[in-house]
Amino acid sequence: MTPTLRMVIRTPHQTILDAPVRAARVPTETGQVGLRPRGEPMVLVVEPGLVVLRTDAGVRFAATAGGLLEHDRASCTLHSPFAVLGADEAEVLGALDRALATPDRELAARRRLGELEQRIVRELGEPRKAGRAGEAPR
Repeated sequence: MTPTLRMVIRTPHQTILDAPVRAARVPTETGQVGLRPRGEPMVLVVEPGLVVLRTDAGVRFAATAGGLLEHDRASCTLHSPFAVLGADEAEVLGALDRALATPDRELAARRRLGELEQRIVRELGEPRKAGRAGEAPR
């Protein structure tokens, strides 16, 4: 019997996945990290992207908005603000399209926060006008 790892993917609204997997691969800032049963315990920041799950039934995919992953020797839990699950590319893309076509308040708020962040970054990047000595830049 092949050892398995209990993989859980949770969003604030629901559990997307709670199933045994033989292995998983998650995107991080420094590259892909593989997770296996009896692996070293760790906590990772997961980047937005595709999580690859190897199960006895085949490969499954989870598209996530990133999040925080807790891994111990027997289980792995990814806490993400958004995630969808699919058996192949078409199923994942379809789930993403459906989720994004019906935005809820949280997705709308996140989109607005992203717009605000971009505006702030642009403003910080603009050349500052020099003021008089002791005066704050405008």
